[in-house]
Amino acid sequence: MLSQCKKDNINYITPNNVVIVTTSSGNIVTTSDIESQCNHSSICVIPSGITYKVTSSLNVGALIIRGLLEWTDDTITHDSYLCAGYVAVEGNGEWNMIVQQNNAWIYIKDNGAVHDHLRSRAFGAASHNANDYPIITIKGRVIDRTWSLLSKPLKSGDTTMKLLHHPSLMGWSVGDRIAIAPTKNRSQGFGAEFTIKNINADDGTIDLSTASPDDFDAEFIPPVEQQSNPALQSAEVVNLSRSIVITGDDFTHIPCDDSLPEAVGGEQTSTLGCRCASFRTQCTMGLHTAQMHRGVSRISHTRVEKCGQRGTNVSKLCFAFRLHLLLIESIHVVIFLCYDNIRCGGKVLSSFSPIERLS
Repeated sequence: MLSQCKKDNINYITPNNVVIVTTSSGNIVTTSDIESQCNHSSICVIPSGITYKVTSSLNVGALIIRGLLEWTDDTITHDSYLCAGYVAVEGNGEWNMIVQQNNAWIYIKDNGAVHDHLRSRAFGAASHNANDYPIITIKGRVIDRTWSLLSKPLKSGDTTMKLLHHPSLMGWSVGDRIAIAPTKNRSQGFGAEFTIKNINADDGTIDLSTASPDDFDAEFIPPVEQQSNPALQSAEVVNLSRSIVITGDDFTHIPCDDSLPEAVGGEQTSTLGCRCASFRTQCTMGLHTAQMHRGVSRISHTRVEKCGQRGTNVSKLCFAFRLHLLLIESIHVVIFLCYDNIRCGGKVLSSFSPIERLS
């Protein structure tokens, strides 16, 4: 995927050729049908009444869904990806993506493509008219619990890990990537990342792909007088693996433009891009997801990374869903502060449930 989509590996051409996908018969198109009409310089449009069944990976300049996209374990039986400068579900279009047996990536390229509502490097939906009702459904492999705590200390050199919950009952599997948060005093130390080599069916002990590089605490302090709950001073362990990942090119810094109109008086930001201000000469740009005005999004068991656009306006976030029905659960948002691995800023960046933390 990276050899075909990553900006460092190829020379992007800003897409400017709009292609309305057609069929020779019926109302179903497959990836091969689209590849015969669209390429990396095309803004590829699936019109209303057409169903696009994802049967293999696709790389286009940008993708607009006004019909139906089906990307499921039934349409494709191997790992797959979609690369585009933006993906927009419009009108009464529908994005139906349920991939649990294999892995699937939505890769948002930094190729200069700009949607009239969602703008650059976007995945989402936008309604233009009062009767529009775009729908996004994304569901990956179910992980009933995405994090746990150490039940016994993990010492430097250890190759096994014991958690408070049984990994198999949480939905964790051999091959999953896991990360552990540091427990050093005063925010010192680093997190660590492993791959699960084996899960003991009886006691849930995890065999790790590599030895632990450091010590990680697991201390349970009994409740004090008139208290009913113990203090759990134990390292948090999070499952990083998701069968569906929304990702894209690395963050970039772009210069500001003092000709852009202000979105809201006094805020000194613009919906059209990076607006200059007394305190801003550049903006940090990653991908962003949004659903604007009307419609419904159902997103679960999905990972989003390299996301957010700092300095543009408040809606260019990892998740910006407004004025519509939103159902999000078990989302794993990862904002890497460096381009290395889980050792970013000295902290492991954990998963969370927006229903619990963002409501």
